[in-house]
Amino acid sequence: MGVISSPSPISASEINNFTGELFKVTPHRTPLLSASGGLTGGKAINATFFQFQTIDNAVVSSVTPGTEGGAPNYNGRNRSAVQSVLEIFHEAVQLTFTAQAAYGEIVPFDLAANYKNSIDKLALEGTNPVNDEMAEQLQLVLELVAKKVEFQAFNGTFADGTAASRQMRGLDAHCNLPGGNVYFNDASGDGTGADQKIHWDTVANAMKKLYDSGAPMREPVLFVSPSMLLDLNKELVNPTISGALTGGILPRDRNVGGVDIDTIITPFGAMGLALSDYLPANKAFIVDMAYVAPIFLNIPGKGTVFIRDLDQADNARMGKAVYMEMGFDFGPPQYHCEIADIA
Repeated sequence: MGVISSPSPISASEINNFTGELFKVTPHRTPLLSASGGLTGGKAINATFFQFQTIDNAVVSSVTPGTEGGAPNYNGRNRSAVQSVLEIFHEAVQLTFTAQAAYGEIVPFDLAANYKNSIDKLALEGTNPVNDEMAEQLQLVLELVAKKVEFQAFNGTFADGTAASRQMRGLDAHCNLPGGNVYFNDASGDGTGADQKIHWDTVANAMKKLYDSGAPMREPVLFVSPSMLLDLNKELVNPTISGALTGGILPRDRNVGGVDIDTIITPFGAMGLALSDYLPANKAFIVDMAYVAPIFLNIPGKGTVFIRDLDQADNARMGKAVYMEMGFDFGPPQYHCEIADIA
């Protein structure tokens, strides 16, 4: 992706919407954000909150035959709405005018105060690979924002803004809503025993939990940490570790929303496998990406993800910030599954 560059100050006619750049800035570190953005492009709304609906799973354990000339069997399904909010992401950078102008020098700048904190690392003009420090810093800020979004997508605990800053509901909280799916990987199988390493049996049983809840499993992706991936890989080399299921990982031949991911073959079909740096401790997730959509607040005259100038008073420096308000619509909680109690 090219660096983000804008004149200073930014005029209204030159404001750009950086939603696409947010999705693309670091896809291998933010696979959920990047894939969901690639699938849906994101949605813009004009409120700080939104709702999604969920419905109970119709279970048939017996059938009462209809009678000739008789009344029908009356049916009603329980539907409910859950509120989610948009979280504010507001990250900035400031540079002295000297730091922006002296790109011919390679020195350790103190970007917002001193010109440089060392004078023994000078270089000839043109040897510095960065010739627009503000543009480079803004791209790094956008990368930071993307990583914070990915973190909150899993860890956000939800606050509606009445008593604290608005905070999105992450998948950890989402899967623990009524009707959500949590598979316990502890020795007792109910969250009371000792945590166990993740196995292919674990993945298969979590998929079964999704199946039993009536989840459509259209585009499931398993999100694991690097250590969990190594544990699964060891089982491929030595499938007797779990004593039962032999799993399989295929090459990166699957693309979800523009993000290349591995493919897992399970008894319940194929699904994607993605690494995440931001999972809650001891947890993994099976997320149906077909039902995940980023939601943004559309700010008139600005857009959804934009750069704004910051007042630097009488200081000889410039400041810019990336601003957006966003959350995730994860759809019905029974469409995803948290795998808890992983050692």
